[in-house]
Amino acid sequence: MKFKDIELNQTKESEKRKLGFAFNRKFYRAGLAVLLSLSLCLPFSTIAEERVYGISDYGPVSVNGNGVGRGNDPTYQYIEDLLYGNGVNTPAANNNTAGNSSANPQVNSSGTPSVNPGTAVTAKTGSLQNLAQLSGNSSTRTLSSEIDANYAVVYDLDNGSILAEKNASQAMYPASMTKVMSLLIFAESLPDMNKKLTITQDIVSFVQARGASNCGFIVGEEVSVKDLLYGVILPSGADAVLTLCKEVSGSEAAFVERMNKRAREMGLSSRCNFQNATGLFHSTHRMTVKDMAQIMALAMQNPRAREVLMTENYQTAPTNKHAEGVKFTNLFLQRIKTQDCGGATVQMAKTGYVSQSKFCVVTAGKGRNGKNLLVVSGQSSSTWQAIKDQAALYKLFGA
Repeated sequence: MKFKDIELNQTKESEKRKLGFAFNRKFYRAGLAVLLSLSLCLPFSTIAEERVYGISDYGPVSVNGNGVGRGNDPTYQYIEDLLYGNGVNTPAANNNTAGNSSANPQVNSSGTPSVNPGTAVTAKTGSLQNLAQLSGNSSTRTLSSEIDANYAVVYDLDNGSILAEKNASQAMYPASMTKVMSLLIFAESLPDMNKKLTITQDIVSFVQARGASNCGFIVGEEVSVKDLLYGVILPSGADAVLTLCKEVSGSEAAFVERMNKRAREMGLSSRCNFQNATGLFHSTHRMTVKDMAQIMALAMQNPRAREVLMTENYQTAPTNKHAEGVKFTNLFLQRIKTQDCGGATVQMAKTGYVSQSKFCVVTAGKGRNGKNLLVVSGQSSSTWQAIKDQAALYKLFGA
């Protein structure tokens, strides 16, 4: 065989391999497309914070950009307006907010351990040091390039001081961190943890239409109040939130009035205003990271809310629709363990994401130095960047 023939044969073999690779690549891409299409047709198929209807690891996400709250938009309708024909019964305005007349906030381009994360925050609401109104001192560090997040605050709960801050008094969109306030009010209002509530078609349809994160509950499913509370936080379930809103206040709109009243009682800043109970985006749904810290501090004092916020994995009781129950996971508590926190332990967490807020997290934990820390960060650029930002802050101030 001549060299020319060998070269020709090699060329033909090379062409065959290229054709095979191209075919396999097309087949692989087609397969991925089919799987993606199927996944989008299967609501509630993922029982964690990654959502079929979401666009990130953290929920909730508003597909149409309007969110759940009406705010100052008179054409927006709450779930009960749409489904029960209640017209446009707008909830009472929160007169304690600067936002109703000011510009929108700036947005730049199953066991639980028994741990007390802070001694500075006492059990009685009246004796709490107001973290929302606390100012930094000469020792407070102004954060810059240490983190990607545009908003942050770090508290030493043992002496009630701000260790570090970044745009901490500016309004930001809290996204699903909102659910910490919802959880607190639910826990305060519902003494019977075994009472079963029914997941209704209106709630499931609304959650699907809004593209909100959910627990995976099915229409007609009977779920205990206790399991719904875990569903509010671990999978960031809007279905759980709306079910509990209906039980506590009769509607989400009425519950939002209660949230704003509670915010005033807490002494939160004039920048804090709730327009919904889930955290879906609305231009007037906002607060500062210091407001979020105060909400978390109070939630930590409620035994039930505290237990939920500290839980990494939870299995609901069997229901009439899920014979094995449903498993929830707090992905942040799981993932932060993979990061270098300087020996600190993060004990509680709630994440949040909408495209306008980017990635937000509120946490409480203990540093290697024994300090009890509360950390809030907002507008990190990605899921893992939010985790890394929190880890960096615990390493900086808990070492």
